[in-house]
Amino acid sequence: MPIRIAEQPGRTASAFAREAAATLHIPEALAALLHRRGIVTLPALREFLYPNLSMLPSPDSLKGVQEAVAVIMHALIQQQTVFIHGDYDVDGITATALLLSFFQQTGHQAVFHIPNRLEEGYGLSRRSIDRLLVGSGHKSREGVLVTVDCGISAREEVLYAQELGLQVVITDHHEPLGPVPAADAVINPKQPGCTFASPILSGVGVAFFLVMALRRAMMEQGLLAASSMPNLKQHLDLVALGTVADVVPLIDVNRVLVRAGLEVLSRKHRPGVFFLCEQCGLQDAPVTAEDISFRLAPRINASGRLGKPEIGVELLIATTSERAKAAASALEVLNGERKQLELDCLPGIMQQGQELVTTGRLGVVVHADNCHPGVMGILASRMAERFQRPAIVFTNAAGEGELLLKGSGRSISGVHLFHILERCAEHIKQFGGHAMAVGLTVEKTQLQAFAKQFDAALATLDLQLHPQDLLVDHHFVRKEELTADFAHFLQYLQPFGEGNPEPVFLLKRESLLQQKNTRGHLLFQLRPANGQVFRGVGFNLANTIGSYAGPVDLVFTIKRSRFRGEEVDQIHAIYLAPA
Repeated sequence: MPIRIAEQPGRTASAFAREAAATLHIPEALAALLHRRGIVTLPALREFLYPNLSMLPSPDSLKGVQEAVAVIMHALIQQQTVFIHGDYDVDGITATALLLSFFQQTGHQAVFHIPNRLEEGYGLSRRSIDRLLVGSGHKSREGVLVTVDCGISAREEVLYAQELGLQVVITDHHEPLGPVPAADAVINPKQPGCTFASPILSGVGVAFFLVMALRRAMMEQGLLAASSMPNLKQHLDLVALGTVADVVPLIDVNRVLVRAGLEVLSRKHRPGVFFLCEQCGLQDAPVTAEDISFRLAPRINASGRLGKPEIGVELLIATTSERAKAAASALEVLNGERKQLELDCLPGIMQQGQELVTTGRLGVVVHADNCHPGVMGILASRMAERFQRPAIVFTNAAGEGELLLKGSGRSISGVHLFHILERCAEHIKQFGGHAMAVGLTVEKTQLQAFAKQFDAALATLDLQLHPQDLLVDHHFVRKEELTADFAHFLQYLQPFGEGNPEPVFLLKRESLLQQKNTRGHLLFQLRPANGQVFRGVGFNLANTIGSYAGPVDLVFTIKRSRFRGEEVDQIHAIYLAPA
């Protein structure tokens, strides 16, 4: 497998690394790595390593916040109901739970509805508005409808809600497609005229800034006393869950929110979070962004994928252990069903994808007649990761026979998938989303034309497609640089994710000591030139035992894990080759 090593630091980067090491007392190798990632000044480096909530911009810098606060405050003063309309993924579920928890804490009435994706489809619709009103049991339709993580393209639906007597506040983070709705207020950092410092917020991130502004207004207008003011930091566990799960870049404002949110999440003060972590074996361990992506988020997402998003909300707003444990158990069952649905479709999807890649396609567009709509996004993610190309999975739209196809797409770093779809709009009936994830509908007769145009649009980009290459961030030419101190400071680069990938390292001609096979996994020890000892693991690499009695080239990451109740730094082997 070819290994690509990131450009080694030149004179400028080396000088920066030495200055950073002397000023901030961090390893030079780490400073050089971050310099290659675009952090080239000491103030920027300091902010990156030590983000704190004081760095958050004012919510007033979000266009539409002041209008939204005025509308909601009017409803609260008039003791009208707040109707919350969410979305069925983790971002929408956490944003819904955030607003519900805030209004509950401040003593105001709020009800919610999240569409059943199998019956109502995505986003704000006449049907979902009707269900929200009927399901809440409120005969009076006076109040305010607040959308979270949806609504930015729902122009007709907003008018319908207003005709019913509701005021409407849209909060969303998806790309606007055409004019924004004529709502009473629209908050979206991507809407025209918004100068917010970070337009890459998640839906729950947008909701959090609205809550910041609402709390201040409630205090100023006497609806909230200082003694009963909610501590908004306690809601950052929800922000971290939704932000990481939605694969938005973990930089700038998102980095501040998620770093603080992971601290809150690791305390597990929310009953639902505790029992969710218990299901994942994380009840006694700190939670990382990786844990959210691969353990927590899939379980919450399973509720929305299989048409029961209210269970995800119930988990996160539960105030008793009984209700939280029941919701966590229900999610575990749903997640098992989701896994089986995924396994049923995966082989056929991957075969189609491989055939397309072999023919030289830059984008992977496949169609599976019987694919469950709840797992299309996961399958698209699997293909994008496997083939290192943007991928879209289509299946037959429910109730439409074979006339319409519903699709879900996932992207790779450097490809803004929504913008690519804009260039294919003539072949699309409806679409929405953002840089990394999209949903769309096409007529079946247009599928091949769409796939061809999709590939043509990607061909105009300077795509660096190396699906079989391993990109190494830093080669330890001086092996003595790999120390416990380096591993310690590496944790300050967390959280890892989109926009801030986990660094990958290389050691050449290194010996693996005390190799052992444990349930198919390779365990070993590493002793770099400085004499320190690191435990190492190579998952599913036990068949290499004995093959590398001599020196090897080792590609690896460094993870902090718990071993017998103590935190240890561990080498995770990605690739081994005889030196």
